[in-house]
Amino acid sequence: MFSKAKLAVPGMVLVVVALCPYLNKAYTIDDPLFLLSAHQILNNPLLPMSYPVCWVSSELCVNSAATLGPLGAQAMMGYVLVPVILLGGSEWIAHVIQILLSCVAVLAMVRLALRLGFDRVQAAIAGLMLAAVPPFLSMASTAMPDILAIALGLTGIDRLLAWRDEHQPRDAVLAALTLGLAPFARPHLALFLPLSALWLFDDFRFRRMVQKLRQQAYLWIPVLAAAGIFIAVSQLTSAPEAEASEAVIGWLKVPNNLSSYLQYLAFPIPFAAVWLGVRWRKAPAMFVLPVVLVLLHHFIVHDTNMQHEWSRAAVLYGLVALVHMLYTYWHEGDWTYRLLGLWVLFPLAAVVYIHLPLKYMIGAMPAIVLIMVRTLWQISTPRAIATCGVLIVACTAFSWLLLRADDDFADYGRRAAAELIAPHVAAGEKVWYAGQWGFYWYAHVAGAEVFIPGQSGTHAGDLLAVGYMEGGNAILKYFSSRELIDSRHYPSPHGRTMGYGGALYSNLSGRAPWVWEPNATNDYELWRIH
Repeated sequence: MFSKAKLAVPGMVLVVVALCPYLNKAYTIDDPLFLLSAHQILNNPLLPMSYPVCWVSSELCVNSAATLGPLGAQAMMGYVLVPVILLGGSEWIAHVIQILLSCVAVLAMVRLALRLGFDRVQAAIAGLMLAAVPPFLSMASTAMPDILAIALGLTGIDRLLAWRDEHQPRDAVLAALTLGLAPFARPHLALFLPLSALWLFDDFRFRRMVQKLRQQAYLWIPVLAAAGIFIAVSQLTSAPEAEASEAVIGWLKVPNNLSSYLQYLAFPIPFAAVWLGVRWRKAPAMFVLPVVLVLLHHFIVHDTNMQHEWSRAAVLYGLVALVHMLYTYWHEGDWTYRLLGLWVLFPLAAVVYIHLPLKYMIGAMPAIVLIMVRTLWQISTPRAIATCGVLIVACTAFSWLLLRADDDFADYGRRAAAELIAPHVAAGEKVWYAGQWGFYWYAHVAGAEVFIPGQSGTHAGDLLAVGYMEGGNAILKYFSSRELIDSRHYPSPHGRTMGYGGALYSNLSGRAPWVWEPNATNDYELWRIH
């Protein structure tokens, strides 16, 4: 046990060194939803998402956060964040929790690699890669449940395989608990349940599978228990009055989400580069064809925006690498790598959702990392280690770029609340606010009250604070008579992760997790209502 833990130390050190400078990072994007869930849990532990919220646009106010989408099945993070609320909501507590969860994920990654036959060097590199490849560190710097979900899922698969090999009851219990709770953090990780059941077989042939079940049916007890845990917890914690909006699900979302998924496999995840780079001599057409197709499109359609062309090339490279990987592993017949190939497809469960952000790739990252390590070891060991080193350094550098820019972005809502709202509340004035994400949390902490159209009893002389990037400006139409009192415009000296083409958290406005737009601003205004 201790020997395996030592192999995880490099990955853990990377996590700690990268994230400790951001212990004071402000809450951002969906963080407030899970913080509010933690607060709700203290009042009613079995209804974690049944609290009123105004989200998505400041005009969408609901009695239960679960109506915003599949949030009702993501409440596990709320329970994890309860200590944050008990200790006053301090950011550093949430970030320390995420660092610990990240270290658990790295350790489970190393243990799983060893159990699947990777040597000690390969396992240590796998742990490092899991942490380095975006968006792992970015999501570990938030209070969102992606790191929790993969820590649970990875631990569950590792302990299930330990149960299969060693038949220790404690491994079965831990596998059942972690696999059952993983989809309660991120719903699409319910796919861990059928995948874990497949890990206990060794062949896709029906007769062999039936024979295996007859001989060792007891092996599947943890999987059945995990399914029972997931169903029971979901039923116990679901909000009976909440129904997910149909607007967030639909087939029209598929083209953009599918293209985004394929592009992520080429950038910022270096899967396509590794897979095609190792095999380009054997199949040069795979390497050349996407560029040829993009150039033909460029000259035929006359699209002068080269960013669009690079995006199309990345989608094609991702597609070629993915299809060739699945084809290769299926025909090689190796059971482990067939299942790893299926694991890579996990994010496609969200292809009909309103968006498929880069963070959804974390659920498939362990499989992607293991495939990249195995692929690189098809060349000489010294070259493989050197290439892994280059990839880890490059991915860590880009992750640091994301962390630095996102720290700026997260801080805007906190600064706006402190500068525009807190002084007026302290002076005894009534302040309303409108806008989602981190601003929603910090405006409330500063003493303002969320404006709800048709319900909030505003009076002449009240103040209204709005965040434009957060959608709060939609509320201004309700006040024809108003006077601008103050405003803040925060630039982006380290680039953008959201807005102006930055799309770290959503692919609705783009697919690049970071863009260089130093003059782009987050704008906040304070209005006096007449």
